[in-house]
Amino acid sequence: MFMDRLLRETQRLANIFTAMEALRLADERGNPRGWASPFGLLQIIRCCGVISDLVSAIARAGYRECDRETLEEIASENRKVLYSVHAQISA
Repeated sequence: MFMDRLLRETQRLANIFTAMEALRLADERGNPRGWASPFGLLQIIRCCGVISDLVSAIARAGYRECDRETLEEIASENRKVLYSVHAQISA
């Protein structure tokens, strides 16, 4: 169950970076909201928060649904995304 949710949320985060998803999330005037917009950054931070919560839940469950190496890699990539967002906001 946790793993399915983790995969869905990871896919959602990946979709934010695609052109098709940006067009789908266009504003009321049809202008696409890029991932670097305030809305896009908020979506990314929200996805990262959900991913972090899911990774923690899987870890607390004793790695029954996912091996430790995979969880650590997912958490590492999640941190890299958050650091990128932080750098974007700080710039």
